Formats: sequence, C-alpha cells, structure tokens
Amino acid sequence: IGTLPVTIALCANLVNHTQDGHLPWKKLAPALLIILAGLVCVNQTEFQRFLNAPDTAPGDYLLGAALAVGALICWTWYPLRNSLWLRAHAGRKPRVWATAQGLATLPLAMLGYAGFGLWLAFTEDTFPMPLGPRPEIFVGLMLMAGLLASWVGTLCWNEASRRVTAAVMGQLIVFETLAALLYAFLLRG
Repeated sequence: IGTLPVTIALCANLVNHTQDGHLPWKKLAPALLIILAGLVCVNQTEFQRFLNAPDTAPGDYLLGAALAVGALICWTWYPLRNSLWLRAHAGRKPRVWATAQGLATLPLAMLGYAGFGLWLAFTEDTFPMPLGPRPEIFVGLMLMAGLLASWVGTLCWNEASRRVTAAVMGQLIVFETLAALLYAFLLRG
C-alpha cells in the first residue's frame, strides 16, 4: 500500500495522457523516485527478515503478497475513478458524494463486524461482543473514526479530486502515511 503514491501517479498519467491533468514525465519523475527510494529504505528490514527466516512458509508469503497486490489494484483504481467521476459530474457536490459513499459502505462495515462476531463465537476468544470491554470508549472511537476519518476524509479527498489532477493526488497520499506515523508516535509518547 505504501506504493500507492507511485502507482496512482503513474496510472493517472497513463489514463489522462490526452485529458486535462496529464503531467510531463520529467516533472513527475523526481517526486516518484524519492517516494520509491523511501519505500525501499523502509521495507529493507522486512525483506531481510523474510530472507533470514528459514521456517517462513513461502506459500503464506506469496498469499500475503497476492492479497497486497489486490489491495493495491483496488486502491489505485478508486482515486482514479473517483476523480474522473467528480470531474465528469461537476454539478454534483463533493459533500453529497462523500455522504453517498459513506452510506454505501456502512452496510458492508456492519456485515464485516457481524462476521467478526461470528468468528469470535466459533473460537475460544473471550472478547465481549458487541461493544468490547469498554463500550463508551469503543462507541466514541467508532464515531470519531466514522465521522472524522471516513466522512470528513472522503469529503476533503473529493474536494481535492475536483481541484488537483489525479497524478498529484496520488502523491498526496504520502501525507496519510505521515499522519499515521505522527498519531502512532504521539500515542506511544
């Protein structure tokens, strides 16, 4: 998923080669090369750990890699398609579109949560369902994640998708990673 800034920018430039939003490859290359270099540095430890672990099942690693590639394809397709749709429907408000996206994904999230509950029911896990051991914290966190991370995040993404080319939007995903690192470091003190 860390390669999203690169894959989105490359695919956007390939898809938009005749449309508004195409960036010259010479302008796009330096930022993409810096992002790729950062990814190589960050993932070097993971590759070394895999190579130095003789008991690692190659099938598990390959399945994980295949699932990661599938996620990468989905998360590359979504911003490109979303940007094209928003530009093609300039009269539609990004706020309404963000709300529609949220309402469409809420039932899927609820199905996933129900599936998690079923999985817990068939295992030895003692996690108290449906709201966990601290319901007030769980509900508060879910409301914050749903409203701030999902709806407000999608609203901002949609607004930016109307104003900035998809090739540049892909590079802006780096800020999601930086924000996640900041939150993790703040949480850990």
